[in-house]
Amino acid sequence: MLCPNHESEERIISQSVGICSACIREGVQSTAQQIHELLRRREQLVPTIPNNGTFTCGDCGNHCKMNEGDLGFCGNRIVTDSKVVERYLGKAVVSWYFDPLPTNCVADWVCSATKELEFGFGQKRLKNLAVFYGSCNSDCLFCQNGSYRVMMAAGRPLMTPRELANAADNYTACVCYFGGDPSVNSEHSLETSKLLNIEKHVRVCYETNGNISKKWLTRIANMVEETRGTFKFDIKAISPDLYKVLTGVSNSVVLRNFKELAAQKRNRENEFLVASVLLVPGYIDLPEVRKICRFISENDPTIPTALLGFYPHHAMRDLPRTSRVHAHAALEVAHDEGLTNVRIGNLGLLGADTYRFD
Repeated sequence: MLCPNHESEERIISQSVGICSACIREGVQSTAQQIHELLRRREQLVPTIPNNGTFTCGDCGNHCKMNEGDLGFCGNRIVTDSKVVERYLGKAVVSWYFDPLPTNCVADWVCSATKELEFGFGQKRLKNLAVFYGSCNSDCLFCQNGSYRVMMAAGRPLMTPRELANAADNYTACVCYFGGDPSVNSEHSLETSKLLNIEKHVRVCYETNGNISKKWLTRIANMVEETRGTFKFDIKAISPDLYKVLTGVSNSVVLRNFKELAAQKRNRENEFLVASVLLVPGYIDLPEVRKICRFISENDPTIPTALLGFYPHHAMRDLPRTSRVHAHAALEVAHDEGLTNVRIGNLGLLGADTYRFD
């Protein structure tokens, strides 16, 4: 499907958005917000971020403003007796599985656990505990892990930090929290990490959209650094309108958090901070890639950055996979913006479709 405002330029779009990235950056109105709400209602999720209530939730960057009985956008918080409380007291909607190391990780080329395996160390530590949270504070139309939405609506399976930590064994080298997103499960993930490190001494990694409350950001960052893990930070877009169209939420807290983490100049021996960029055809085009890479470079050009291939999912199944040409052109832009440690990830997902990405 082509953008109705740029048909002659053959700019592809998803029907869920209705216009291309150039239109969005120019302020043209999109139908995306209605699609976000429609899909979430069908899936029995809170349709929009509550913003007119009396009680403010401070547990993630959305800061939902709710009234008595209201659920937060993530489904994890509820207002009861004039207080914002955990919906599942002491538990989280979460599942887990083991990945053998080295695994398909956003930061695999700079991961200290993978390097130790390559050099013959830690041969008995062969697993990653992959922790998949069934809740999120974004609503990406291109979501690559949409099964969290079913978990989020059902409110199960539920696990305490102790139950989750018990999943690790003596061959567990690291834990990676993703989903969904760990940004709305900060306390649960930190408590789990404490138990894992007392008992198993594992590395702690977060793969997140970065929409984390300020009250949790430093605590999470400290846990990651102390355990020689990696903070894998997904920067979906810089242009505010484009980010809102694609995810349903603002990127103001996301960008602020990335700046703060980059400015802290934490231990670089283990590459504490890694950025990732999903190359969504029709939307994360070269102008947007340039903005993202310039933002990263202005904060620290040596931050490892992964350019990831997109596979059609959720409301953007009508788009093609990221083309090899698009990915390599994005790599050139990243180098041009001064990034010194950037690579193309998910090579197996790249396709051969022809589309405009300039």
